[in-house]
Amino acid sequence: MPRRTDPGKRISRLRQRGRETERVARAQQLRKPTEPEPPTGLLRRTFRDHTCLTTAIGGALAAVLTAAAFALATDLVDLPRSRDELRRGPDVSAVVRPVHLDDEGWSKATRAEYHPPPQISAMMSRPNAAVSPDFHEVIRKAGAIHVDTLTLRIVLTGRRNQQVNVVDIAPEIVERTEPWSGTLFSVPSQAGAPTMKMLFDMDRPHPVAREMDYDGKTGELGPGKAFFAQRTITLKDTKQQVVILRAATEHHYVAFRLKVTYMLGDQERTLVVDEDGRPFQLTAFKADEKRERPDYSRVFTIQQGYSLCQSVPPTRGCEP
Repeated sequence: MPRRTDPGKRISRLRQRGRETERVARAQQLRKPTEPEPPTGLLRRTFRDHTCLTTAIGGALAAVLTAAAFALATDLVDLPRSRDELRRGPDVSAVVRPVHLDDEGWSKATRAEYHPPPQISAMMSRPNAAVSPDFHEVIRKAGAIHVDTLTLRIVLTGRRNQQVNVVDIAPEIVERTEPWSGTLFSVPSQAGAPTMKMLFDMDRPHPVAREMDYDGKTGELGPGKAFFAQRTITLKDTKQQVVILRAATEHHYVAFRLKVTYMLGDQERTLVVDEDGRPFQLTAFKADEKRERPDYSRVFTIQQGYSLCQSVPPTRGCEP
């Protein structure tokens, strides 16, 4: 006869078995699902190609969205202008130096009578002194300035992310008087064709930049059309433009600075250019009505061998 199990023990075993089943079910719920094995053969290749295609499409879509966002930002914000608002320093820099062109003379004059000391007189007596840059630098420091014409070379450099457009260059007259009549160092032009493009008639009340009008038959030089009437000078960041201009007078002494007007975006701005903080200076030839006989207290004229000697007051061996 089979042995009967105690009902209490049977219930205990059933409860224990239920708790084990519950633990197994809970463990299965918490276990991380495993990734399916990639298919094999043809299905593997199809799966791989699909993955690559999906990646490529995603990358292309990201690039398109990035480009669209950048284009939208560019439309909404003027990036070059925004950068320029954070950028220090001038919009444009200018370096200016007087130059001597082939059609110009080397004549210079002083305001008051100037009697050269012995060492400068010795320089003038040497061959080629009349066209020596060293000699002219010496008399420039003594106060002599250009006669009739002054040619300047200006190197303009853009210093902004935005393009700079120069729309005008004009003299600002500081002083205008009668021509100087002190001492003249007379070294007239030896002929030649002018090469500058911009000319200022400093005898006009308000000189305007003009195109150079040169008559090759007569050799006469005069102002033509307004230089900036239909053109601008453009300056990109760090790029340069060289401007060669000439100021000319037949009736006055003139001291002036140059005002460069330019556009930066939609803003009009100006830059003042001078000679190391001093105005440029130029004087007309002081003479009689026919501009033939000089009217100076002292005159030095060119001699054979391009030396200079005093002709007014006359000295021995030196003709006026």
